[in-house]
Amino acid sequence: MAELTARSAQLGRETAVPATLSGGEPVAVTHLRELALAAYREAPWPSSSRDEDWRRTPQVDRLDPASFRPLEGPSWELGQPPATPGGSEGPVLELGAALSADPARWAPLLGSVAPPGLRKLVALNTVLFHDGALVQVPRGQRVPAPIRLRHRVGEGQVAFPRTLVVLEEGAEATILEEWVSEDPGPSLMVPVTEVILGRGARLTHLLSQRLGEGGVLQSTLRARQLDGSSYKVGFALLGGLWGKSYLEVELAGEGSEFRSAGLCVGHGAQHFDVQTLQDHLARGAVSDLLYRAAVAERSRSVFAGLIRVEEGAQKTNAYVQNRNLLLSPEAKADSNPTLEILANDVRCTHGTAAGRIDDEQLFYCQSRGITREEARRLVVEGFFADVVDSFPEGELRQEAGGWVLSALDGLARSGALSSHPG
Repeated sequence: MAELTARSAQLGRETAVPATLSGGEPVAVTHLRELALAAYREAPWPSSSRDEDWRRTPQVDRLDPASFRPLEGPSWELGQPPATPGGSEGPVLELGAALSADPARWAPLLGSVAPPGLRKLVALNTVLFHDGALVQVPRGQRVPAPIRLRHRVGEGQVAFPRTLVVLEEGAEATILEEWVSEDPGPSLMVPVTEVILGRGARLTHLLSQRLGEGGVLQSTLRARQLDGSSYKVGFALLGGLWGKSYLEVELAGEGSEFRSAGLCVGHGAQHFDVQTLQDHLARGAVSDLLYRAAVAERSRSVFAGLIRVEEGAQKTNAYVQNRNLLLSPEAKADSNPTLEILANDVRCTHGTAAGRIDDEQLFYCQSRGITREEARRLVVEGFFADVVDSFPEGELRQEAGGWVLSALDGLARSGALSSHPG
């Protein structure tokens, strides 16, 4: 206990002791940490009574990073190493080693998309990350197999995973990034992922959050796309006690394209808060985001999706949609898609809906000998079908389907699929 207290004293709501990279700390990274520490000290702790971002997630008012001890050992691991195209350097490097070996190349990119002053917990990640993953695909190369990154945290621990993804002109890759904990006790994970896509680059990026019952997640994914690039994001939020996830994309290049589909399944007192930004900076870009949430028992889903079109971003085509399925009278879903448009030749729309399972659907299934619980399960599974189908065909789509089925198994065990009327 004395060791825990000593370590926790280095981290609090007002200050933190900067980490250092094991391979050596480049001057540029030290300077970035100094900026981040100043930003962390200056910014107040997020508040549900003061900050619009957090208004529907009051759990943050009680969160104190000092109550967790730092993660020991590496915060991430690489799955099956992907094939190296053309015998070149592998696409995945340890971020600290890459920064130490070639600071002139990589240090200017770190914090360029998610600057340390962006938000309080982004600053904290920048101060405290001690390792991370760098995915780099050179110009014109394609990584044939999915790249698998797994970030972990244990009971009573806090982790600050850092990922930098750089695809140069015409490069192509698929990444599966997982945030996981096998322990049911309290934990905190604060990941930051930055993505930079060069001209004509194509990235499929899948995110899976499966923390233990007491886990808290505050994630940030920010991307910048150049001309003609394509970015597809699929995400599944299926574990933990509560979380706040930011997904923000700058369409900074003409003709760039962003498409995303995500889901969450909530039960018990789980709370999922998702905030997205489709930021159109250039002409002729396309963005499309779909988020589906099914909440049971006393769980809650919160969604805020902003499409912002800057003055010069004519011919923008953008859409954001949020659909919510309420599986009990106590479950709640808040949805707030918005538009902020400064250009006059655009096509931007949004949609939102929340409802319960249709009695006619249940009657149709039960009239064919299917139990009420199984009928409700089939309806929920079908509710997520278009999100799962948006994942790449093959093993990754099968995995996504397996995550959903596992979550539905949990609902069935808790009685959430049978104890309430549709």
